Amino acid sequence: MKSRDVNKQKLLVVDDEPDNLDLLYRTFHREFNVLRAENGPAALEILSKEGDVAVIISDQRMPMMSGTEFLSLTATQYPDIIRIILTGYTDVEDLVEAINAGKVFKYVTKPWDDEELKRVVRQAADTHNVLKARTQELRRTLRRELLLNAVTNTIRSALSYRQILQTIVETVGSMFEVSCAILRPFQEGQSDNEGFVYWQAPQTAEFNQDPLFQTIWKTHQVEVIQDATIDDLIQSQSSQRQQAYQAADIRSSLIVPLICQQELMAVLALHQCGEFRQWQQDEVELISMVADQAALALSQAYAYEQVRALAKREALINTITTAIRSSLDPQEIFAAITQQLGQALQVDGCALSLWTENDEFVQLVGLHDPNWQPGNAIAPEISKLSLERSLPRSETPIKGNPVLKQLLVSQQPVVLEDLSQHPEMHVGEMVHTPARALLVVPLISDGKIIGSISLRQNQHTRLWKTSEIQLAQSVAAQAAIAVQQSRLYQKTRQQAEQLLELDRQKTEFFQNISHEFRTPLTLMVGPLESATAQQEGLTYDEAAIALRNSRRLLRLVNQLLDLQRLDAGRMQPSFRPCDLEAVVSQVVDSFRPYCEKKGLTLLTQLSPCPSTYLDLEKFDKVLYNLLSNAMKFTPAGKQITIVARSEGEHCLLQVIDTGIGILPDQIPYLFERFRQAEGSANRSYEGTGLGLALVKELVELHKGQITVESVYGAGTTFSIWLQTGSAHLAPEHVTEDQAELQSSRAAVELADLEIELQNNSESSLLNSELEDSIQNSKFKIQASDASQILVVDDNPDLRSYVSGILRKQGYQVWTARNGAEGFQEAQTRRPHLIVTDLMMPIVSGLDLIRMIRQDDALKGTPIVLLTAKADEDTRIEGAELGADAYLSKPFNDRELLAEVRNLLALKANEQRVAQLNTYLTESVLKRFLPPALVQRAAKGELLLDLRPEPRMITVLFSDIVGFTQLSNTLRSRRVAELLNEYLASMTRAVFENGGTVDKFMGDAILAIFGAPEELTPNEQVRRAIAAARQMYRSLDELNDRWQAQGISRVQFRCGIHQGTAVVGMFGGEERADYTAIGPSVNIASRIQEAAEPNCILVSAAVADYLDESAITKVSPLELKGIDETVLTFSVNPYLDVPCRLP
Repeated sequence: MKSRDVNKQKLLVVDDEPDNLDLLYRTFHREFNVLRAENGPAALEILSKEGDVAVIISDQRMPMMSGTEFLSLTATQYPDIIRIILTGYTDVEDLVEAINAGKVFKYVTKPWDDEELKRVVRQAADTHNVLKARTQELRRTLRRELLLNAVTNTIRSALSYRQILQTIVETVGSMFEVSCAILRPFQEGQSDNEGFVYWQAPQTAEFNQDPLFQTIWKTHQVEVIQDATIDDLIQSQSSQRQQAYQAADIRSSLIVPLICQQELMAVLALHQCGEFRQWQQDEVELISMVADQAALALSQAYAYEQVRALAKREALINTITTAIRSSLDPQEIFAAITQQLGQALQVDGCALSLWTENDEFVQLVGLHDPNWQPGNAIAPEISKLSLERSLPRSETPIKGNPVLKQLLVSQQPVVLEDLSQHPEMHVGEMVHTPARALLVVPLISDGKIIGSISLRQNQHTRLWKTSEIQLAQSVAAQAAIAVQQSRLYQKTRQQAEQLLELDRQKTEFFQNISHEFRTPLTLMVGPLESATAQQEGLTYDEAAIALRNSRRLLRLVNQLLDLQRLDAGRMQPSFRPCDLEAVVSQVVDSFRPYCEKKGLTLLTQLSPCPSTYLDLEKFDKVLYNLLSNAMKFTPAGKQITIVARSEGEHCLLQVIDTGIGILPDQIPYLFERFRQAEGSANRSYEGTGLGLALVKELVELHKGQITVESVYGAGTTFSIWLQTGSAHLAPEHVTEDQAELQSSRAAVELADLEIELQNNSESSLLNSELEDSIQNSKFKIQASDASQILVVDDNPDLRSYVSGILRKQGYQVWTARNGAEGFQEAQTRRPHLIVTDLMMPIVSGLDLIRMIRQDDALKGTPIVLLTAKADEDTRIEGAELGADAYLSKPFNDRELLAEVRNLLALKANEQRVAQLNTYLTESVLKRFLPPALVQRAAKGELLLDLRPEPRMITVLFSDIVGFTQLSNTLRSRRVAELLNEYLASMTRAVFENGGTVDKFMGDAILAIFGAPEELTPNEQVRRAIAAARQMYRSLDELNDRWQAQGISRVQFRCGIHQGTAVVGMFGGEERADYTAIGPSVNIASRIQEAAEPNCILVSAAVADYLDESAITKVSPLELKGIDETVLTFSVNPYLDVPCRLP
């Protein structure tokens, strides 16, 4: 029964009389599925549940809701239902209203005829069927038009190729109301890697839709699948397609090709899941029309994408070319290449590697991989380019990499769309991420591979398009250019750095050589010029200094000439048989006095050696240089050991010291020319950097070898290996005459040591002698009046020379051996002038100047800089640091003395000017400021701005009551004495409390607090009250003293107000005063006039900062010249009044 009712049309009858409902039910239940309701709301509820109702029969008159109202609502909500009204009305107007409001099909009057009512209901049902069919047809037409319009709009819109594909699948899927729609593009006859899917119901994030792409295949005609379980297109094909259909529960499908100009653009699949669907012919026709429009849209979009891809390719090439041209940093260039290419092709990784067929591993220099995190180990083969970015290393050797092996053979791109289909090409990646698709293009230069660019897809297969491969090849060509350029740049930069380093070494050498020349020249030329000017001979000391420095200069010239001869190949040795033990013993003996003088232990371990052929004139220089260095760098109390012994066919000579040693990073450069262990202005030891270079070349001239071993802080060992016999020497340079030992060269070679040893005791001796001389008053002028000069130089002869010049002129002179000692002496002695050398150990002359200028007690000391560096940069640097004068060596005594006299005179003038300024400052400011502020201002510790400006101040105004009557009883002179005594006492009270005396007006005093020294309002009030109290106490003391002299006591009154006034210097150039102007001053004056004698009267602005227990309110005052009433408060002058914040 129920099944038959399902096929019947639904008829809803509504009447408030149950009998009528039963009658209507019995009349129509055989033809219709009759639904009954006793009122309008119940009927509306049935309609909302039942849905497709064909006809409604409703009574006109019903409770709760009339038939007119009910039918009116249904006309709005359910327009497809046919409505019939039953009425017993005879009023035509009411009936017409009901029919119009409810859009009634027919009306039937009560009582009705059953046959007539049946006829009317059948007509209504037929009308409903016709309307329903027409509506469905209109909907199908509308859907087709909407679908076509949507596709057409997609064509006309400016969407991208991918957006068009997604729009097509979503539009068609939703319009045909299918469970799932899939669109897969085809290019060059092959399906693309990417597909586009539409689901009617949202899917979970875990749903894997990859198998769905097996449900779509290449076809050129529409495939209609009504039942997928039996269709040959499904069941007779691959198991993957069957499994995909079963997994998605696809029952029916439409497979539609999108063809434009006989080219397959894409294939669209419409699937119905969970239930079968009978595809209608009109649906197939409609989808075919849609496919034609969509194919046209895809063709146009694909063409546009091709043009964009070409433009993008050109832009990418231009970008990479610009990066190569605009940057000299290869790391930046390689990073830009991989990033730009990786982003352009939208790959999971892009790597640029450098390698050749002879390398073991590839060298990764550029990587674009959003998923890679730094932290993997780095191969030692990777250069600085990789080290700086911590790029990953290759785990697979080139010889074991099948991809690179194929690349070497073909020099063509290796294209792998699915690595799972090519297990023989599998290789460990440079980063630990498995690849699914791979594209590798070679970097070729001069016909050889120098590297490669690898592009990979990690999760999915990928059809590498021809345009993508061409783009990668174009980028690889640019990358090959970049690699060659970077290598050329690196080589050029290294060469430039080497040239710069060589230039720096030469510059340093010439600066040092200039110093080494100019210092002895100063000590030779200076005394000679002085002796010539005075027409006198040299003293013994002057002659000894000149001789030592002449030998030093000669040794330096000999070294330069020896190196020049070696370079030119003009040094012709003459090798003679020698007893190495005797040669070494003689040289060592010449050093013993110097070692004993310095406090060094000199040990020898000499054993007989076979005859060795030496050029003694040249080999002596090797021994003297090594022993001189050992003495120079070994402190007192240590030892030096010289070893000579036979070692097979060689003789081993060693100089072993226990000195300061050599830093490990300086050892490789020790025998290079122009090199010193230290090369700055504060190097610890003098020298040119030629000695060890000459030693090495002279040893090699003897076909020997020299090595060095050193532990920094523990000592150094130089070892010389000499072959015995003469077979290793050129016969033309060998003479069999026995070599004779000579000691005449020792004086020249030991000149540096003689000067060096002067440093051990000379400075302290000179300073102690100076102290004795000062005490005995042996100078031309009294020591207390002589200017004190500090001479700082590491060369003892130069210290002695400069000190002697200055002492002859009566100056007190102290000396120091370096900048550190000089700074200590300056802090202790406080000299009037400092003369310092530039290049000194520990602390250089420039550093000493910097330290002096940063010391508050010494920064004004004049400084004369002595230097052998005559270049402009050094002169400017010295001036910038604060050197007052600059003397280049060699200089004479008159030039030095002229600079010293001028600087001392200027310093004296500066002191006089400073004293005068201090006196003028104090004499002006002490008239109205407290002494403490005056002293701070005079020292420059307090910056006073005396320009008139508005400020918040506290004004104190005081006056004596009865002083006028008192002055009438005394003589004028006595009155002036008493008034000055009173004003002095009051001024002290104001100053001691940090106030400023503005002016005296007879016996009245105006004082201000808060200017020129800025104070908080609270602090101003505290000081003003304290000053007023002290003024009262001072007046009491004066009254007591005056009363004892027979003078009557006087009374005192005071007014205090706080407010804004203009404070500063007022007047002109001839006359000016520091004062305050404004209403606040007038108010303080008027309050003072209103105050009772022996009372402090303050305004409310002042009382706000005083404790309430310490003030007494006074009646408001109307003060002369003040528009408003002023509130005043009385303060007891003889109690300590604590202040409080308002």
